[in-house]
Amino acid sequence: MTGKTEGRASVRSTTDRELSHAVVVLLDRLRDEYGVGPRSREIRVVSLGTQMALLDEATESALATFPELGPEQQRALGRLIVDLQNTRTRIRTVHEGPGHVVQPAEFASAIRRLRGSESVAGLRKRICFEAANAARLDRILLSEVHNGSWTALELYSSTRSDEVLSSLQALPLGFESAESRACKTRSAVFAGPNADVRPSAEVAQMLAADSYVVAPITVSTGVIGLVHGSRPSGDPVNVVVRDMLGAYACGFGTLFERAMLADRLSEQKNVIVQCLQQEAREAELLEHADVSFLDETSAEQVSALPGTPHDDLNPAALESLTTREREVFTLLVRGASNAEIANELVISIFTVKTHVKKILRKLGAMNRSEAIYRYLAMTGQR
Repeated sequence: MTGKTEGRASVRSTTDRELSHAVVVLLDRLRDEYGVGPRSREIRVVSLGTQMALLDEATESALATFPELGPEQQRALGRLIVDLQNTRTRIRTVHEGPGHVVQPAEFASAIRRLRGSESVAGLRKRICFEAANAARLDRILLSEVHNGSWTALELYSSTRSDEVLSSLQALPLGFESAESRACKTRSAVFAGPNADVRPSAEVAQMLAADSYVVAPITVSTGVIGLVHGSRPSGDPVNVVVRDMLGAYACGFGTLFERAMLADRLSEQKNVIVQCLQQEAREAELLEHADVSFLDETSAEQVSALPGTPHDDLNPAALESLTTREREVFTLLVRGASNAEIANELVISIFTVKTHVKKILRKLGAMNRSEAIYRYLAMTGQR
C-alpha cells in the first residue's frame, strides 16, 4: 500500500510540474506576442490555485485586447485563449480532485432537464435542485431583482427538506455587496472572509456559511434574479464552484426567457380563442348582415313609431314588441345600422343584435329587409 501511495504522489508531482511548465509557456507567449497578461516569473513556486487565477487574469487581458487586432491576429489569439482555458481545466481537475469536478455531460443533463419545463412555474420548481446537483452545493437561494433591491424567493437545502425562509423582505443592492457586483458585471461572484467581497450577514445566515457564491440570472432586458450557493457541511466554495454556478445561471436565464415567451404566447392564444368564441356566439344572433333598400323619401314616410299612428297594422305582431324593441324597430326601418342604433339608444351592439333577433322572430321575418318590407306593406307604402 505504501508503494502505491508513493507512486501516486510521484505521478501527481510530475503532473504538477508539467502543468506549471505549460502555464509558464502560455503566459510568456501572451506577453511576447501581444504584450498583455501577468508575468510568468517565479510561477513555479506558487500553488496550482494561484496558477488558475493567473490563467483567469490572462484570459481576461486577452479578451480585452481581442477587438483591437486584425483578423489573422484574432484567429491566433483565439487559439491561445482556448489553450489557456484547457490548461486551466486540467489544473482544476488535478487540484480539486474528482469529487468536485462536474463533467460536461452532467452539466448538459441538468440543462436538458430544465429545458423539459415548458413554463416559468415549472422552471422555478426545478432550478434550486438542479443547481445544487450541478455545482455540488448544499444550499441554494433563489431570489428576484427589482428596482435596485433583491428579494429571496426560495431556499433549497440538500440536508433539510423542511427548510424555509424566515423572511422575504427586500434587501438593497449595496454598493460593495456581492449581489451588486454580480448584477453590474453580469458574472458570478465569490464572497467570503478571504475574498475581494465580504459576505453579507443576511445571506450568510440564510446559507448557513460565511463564504458563498452568487450568480446573476440574466435575460435580454437585464438581470432579473440571483442564485446563491454554499457548502455549510463540506469543503468551502471556490472559483470552480463560482464558474459552474455562473454557467448554470446563464443557461437558466436563456431557458427562463424562452419559457416566459411561451407563457405569453399561450395567454395570447387563449385570448384569441375567447374572442373567436364570442364572435361565434354573436354570429348566431346575427343571421344576416345589415341591408337597407330604403331611400331618404321612404325613410321619412316610415319615421313614425310602428303601430302608433297606423291603425291598419297587424296589431298581434306589433303589440308583441316591447317598448325597447319598438324603439329599435323604429330606427331599423329608417335604415340605421346596429352601431347607429346602439349609439342612439346608448346600449351595446350586442344588445341591439339581441333585440333585432327577437323583433324578426315576432314579426315572422327572415331578415331585416323582410321586416322592413312587411312594415311598408302593412302601412300601404310600398
